[in-house]
Amino acid sequence: MRSSNVLVKITVYVMMMALILAGAAPSFADERENSGESTETAASADIDWSDAPSIEGTSGIIMDAGSGTILYEKNAYERRDPASITKIMTSLITLETLDMDQEVTVPAEAVAPDGSGTNIDLKEGEVLTVEQLLYGMMLESGNDAADTLAIAISGSIESFAELMNERAAACGAEDTTFISASGLSEYGEDHNLTTAYDIAMIAREAMKNPEFRQIVSTARYTIPATNMSDRRTLRNTNVCLYEEDETIEVSGIERPFKYDGTTGIKTGYTGTAGNCFCGSAQKDDTELIAVSLNSTSEEQRFADVMALWDYGFSKYYTYTAAAGRQNLDEFRVWQGEKSHVAVGISEDMDITLNEGYDSDNITVEAVKDDGAIKAPVEKGDRLGQLIAYDENGEAVATADLVAMESVEKGGILSYIGIADEDIIFFVLGIIGILILLILIRMLYVRSRRKKRKRRRAERTRHVRRKEWEKEKNPFGN
Repeated sequence: MRSSNVLVKITVYVMMMALILAGAAPSFADERENSGESTETAASADIDWSDAPSIEGTSGIIMDAGSGTILYEKNAYERRDPASITKIMTSLITLETLDMDQEVTVPAEAVAPDGSGTNIDLKEGEVLTVEQLLYGMMLESGNDAADTLAIAISGSIESFAELMNERAAACGAEDTTFISASGLSEYGEDHNLTTAYDIAMIAREAMKNPEFRQIVSTARYTIPATNMSDRRTLRNTNVCLYEEDETIEVSGIERPFKYDGTTGIKTGYTGTAGNCFCGSAQKDDTELIAVSLNSTSEEQRFADVMALWDYGFSKYYTYTAAAGRQNLDEFRVWQGEKSHVAVGISEDMDITLNEGYDSDNITVEAVKDDGAIKAPVEKGDRLGQLIAYDENGEAVATADLVAMESVEKGGILSYIGIADEDIIFFVLGIIGILILLILIRMLYVRSRRKKRKRRRAERTRHVRRKEWEKEKNPFGN
């Protein structure tokens, strides 16, 4: 009986080991509950702009391009005409819709009348590539290039404006209405309306596109001769990229327009909008987007943004708490072809920290949503949250954890926790159990045989002893 109990215990133990190898044993670590509601970002630094510089623009803002944290704002939610800053959205939609080497024929509707704002002198029937039109639009602010691209994409400016408004909302713009692709308007005419905050959000999204970044950081570009025009040499209206000889007073100090680390983006001017500039600059891993709308002069719009950059870089820095588009953890999957699914975040988890704050104080935790994850799982499905905490255990940033791969539904064994990919381990485990049982049985039988042999030998010795005693004393004395 005792040997039988030992055999049962060993069998149960081996079966449990086989289940663990097959991934069917419950994973308690994956059953943590979500500890809080999801928010896109939360600053871990105390943002205090009481010492921010004064800017001349009617509206302005500076934002950490990584985290989206606002470091300073002035009338940032007041609706204003953005003028040619509009072309950031036109460029983004173009890059997401057309190929750079695609050829486009300039329509009559896009040809700029004399004296109708900045243009690159496009002619009806002229053929250029999308790349050439984008550089003409973003460097020299060609309204004719913007309209040509809009019509090529949507057939009309009005239809393209609908795309612009949809895309702006997707960028996080809260109060923007576009009616034109170029931003050109005259006194008394309807015009685009947006806010400094919305411009920063649109620019932040656009700068995630590598081709957009390349275009807006280019100081000069040449369009070769076309079927109807000679070669065109373009120069970017954003002088912060290159102008070292001319100077401007910034925060009381005379300095060159060129700002080290400038990465873009776009200037603008109309009589309605005034002088506008949305600029981006980067130092180390920190990139800042600054906006000044309706500043007092063409030069002052640059001084406004440069002052905001100085302020932002001196007080804050961006820390990447977790990299996007990488496998950060694994969650248990039930009834699937795989037992686990890799999870990650769509974009870097960037956090704005005060200059001098030790980023080692930031920790991150992957937290699965409530309930079991059952196959099928589609790549990109939200499965939990990544939460960043400061040294006090307070959540400072969160991001959705999404599946980095798809997991198809598994076979019949997946319903008892054995994924398709683990069947081989399960089979090997069962084979191992059988082999172990056979070995145990062999040892048990061998042991029983030895015991019987010992008992027979003992009986034989006992009989012989009796016989020997009888021979020695036949009379029993």
